[in-house]
Order: sequence, then C-alpha cells, then structure tokens
Amino acid sequence: MDTRSIATMDRNRRITWGAGVGISVGLIGLPLVFISLWPGVDHSPWDVNTMILATGVALCSVSYISGRISVAAFTEYRRNPVSPPTKRPYMVAGGALVVAVLCLLLAIAV
Repeated sequence: MDTRSIATMDRNRRITWGAGVGISVGLIGLPLVFISLWPGVDHSPWDVNTMILATGVALCSVSYISGRISVAAFTEYRRNPVSPPTKRPYMVAGGALVVAVLCLLLAIAV
C-alpha cells in the first residue's frame, strides 16, 4: 500500500489528486457552512449548529490545502510558481476539528 501524501507524489499525480480531493471535499464542506449560517434553518441547538459549522470549515480548509498543492504542482516549472500551502490552513483545519469534536461531546453529554 502506498502511504505517501499528496504533497510527496510526483507532479502529475499531485495535480490530479490535489484537484480531485480539493473539489470533492469542498463540495461536502461548503454546504455544511451554508446550512449552519443560513437564516431559514432552525438554529435551536447551538452546540450542534457550531459542530456543523466547524466541520464545514475544517473540510473547506482541507479542500483549500489540496487545491493549493495542485496549483503549486501545476505552476512548478513556470517563471512565477505558486508556493505550496503554509502552516496556517493546517492550523485552521485542526482547530476547527477540535471545536467540532468538543461540540459533539457537549451535544452527547447534554
């Protein structure tokens, strides 16, 4: 089994996998953010609503990371290449997942 991450694959695979993972995870995360913020949706359990928002933010951050890896691989040999993602999106994704897990535990406990 190949255990390499997207960032350590060869160029063509980084472009393909980064774009595919970025788009597919973004199509899951973006509706979660919209559902949690949309005014017409019932927002009575604030902890569940916050959990949905945090999960959506984490998935959108992972989507951004994958897409940025793909764009960095695509522009690798150009005169002005795009740099790969820094530590900030990883921190946003991790922090949002921590908030989502804490809200899930709070929702289960109450």
